[in-house]
Amino acid sequence: MGDDFLKHLMGLYSSQTFKDAFQAFFMKMQEDGLESAKKSWDVTLYKSAMKGGGTDLFEKMIDFYSDLGFVSKKKHEAVLKENEELKKENAFLKGIVQNMNLRVFEDGSKNIQETWKETIEKQMELSKDIAKNFFDLFKK
Repeated sequence: MGDDFLKHLMGLYSSQTFKDAFQAFFMKMQEDGLESAKKSWDVTLYKSAMKGGGTDLFEKMIDFYSDLGFVSKKKHEAVLKENEELKKENAFLKGIVQNMNLRVFEDGSKNIQETWKETIEKQMELSKDIAKNFFDLFKK
């Protein structure tokens, strides 16, 4: 970019007509897209004030803004909508995982409880057998 181009661009942007025309074009592009903004430019009053041109320069300025990281309102809203949908899906999946973990924990707890119960019952049977054998030994 040469100094002449920057001076020319700054001169254009200091013009209130240019600012208004660019803002109108940019807002239309954000709301409805580039093609719609171009179509509306053909019927706007700014076209005659800008001597019939403008859209090419506007597109280049918008590309410059996009390269800096600015995005159109339409794209931003689409990303926000997708983000909300992902949050809902994430919450749904978290709920499923929590339910699965709870079921696994419950099943594991039941198995441990049954195993403990069987172990205690076997221990009681062994204790009874030992006590019986012990008493049988003294009876003789």
